[in-house]
Amino acid sequence: MAANYWLSSQNRHWRFTRQQLENIRLETESETRYSRPELGDPRHLRIYFHSLIQSLGRHLSVRQQALATSEIYLARFYVRTSVQETNPYLIIATCVYIACKMEECPQHIRSVVSEAKSLWPDFITHDPTKLAECEFYLIEELDSFLIVHHPYRSLIQLSKALGASGVNVGLSSDEMQTAWSVINDSYITDLPLLYPPHVIALTAIYMSVVLRPPPVAAQAERAKTRLQKIMDWFAGCGIDLEAVVDCAQEMISLYDVWESYSEKTCRELIARVFSGRRG
Repeated sequence: MAANYWLSSQNRHWRFTRQQLENIRLETESETRYSRPELGDPRHLRIYFHSLIQSLGRHLSVRQQALATSEIYLARFYVRTSVQETNPYLIIATCVYIACKMEECPQHIRSVVSEAKSLWPDFITHDPTKLAECEFYLIEELDSFLIVHHPYRSLIQLSKALGASGVNVGLSSDEMQTAWSVINDSYITDLPLLYPPHVIALTAIYMSVVLRPPPVAAQAERAKTRLQKIMDWFAGCGIDLEAVVDCAQEMISLYDVWESYSEKTCRELIARVFSGRRG
């Protein structure tokens, strides 16, 4: 594994600017062979896919980092491939299968197929060769770059640094849990395709501390001093604050969109696309 993120395939081949992502997606959609049905807000679809991965992961007892890796694979895959041209349920099952191999918690192919079939019986067959074939297809589309660096390690390291002597503003257990949840949710967005893991980890810290509900009056001054220490530490580390703010805005936008998300609507839209292709 490339221990240095900056030398990794993730940074050198799978990190984009927003404009680059938009251009690639526009080109991908223009090449779609099928007439494009109305899929609504693409972020709703991303939330839906996220829930599918989490559901399959629970059924297989897969640890979170492997599920996060599968979400990265899915996001990369759909940069260059249209949802309308695939069976997303099979793609998701394949992403989880490959991610478990890469994260050293392998699942038997028949177990993955069996659990996926139980969850999505209309879209998954009992034949494991379908997933095996999809595995080769997906790896090819990912250019065989399967090693992924995640923000979780950065979060732990940064939390320790904040609690070190001279800074002494370490995260509370509640703040750490909130930051961890923000990272989990970041995989629904384009952030892993746009920013290094440590920037996403810093954003999670920022959101868990800076954007907390106002404390009671008796704690206000103490919270203000602590917040200033954290921001001074951010600035002293040479952190790109604009990147952190951009990431935070992306997450806030996601949570706002989540309010109008309907799992039933997304499920029906995908079924309509799939049945239209088969017809």
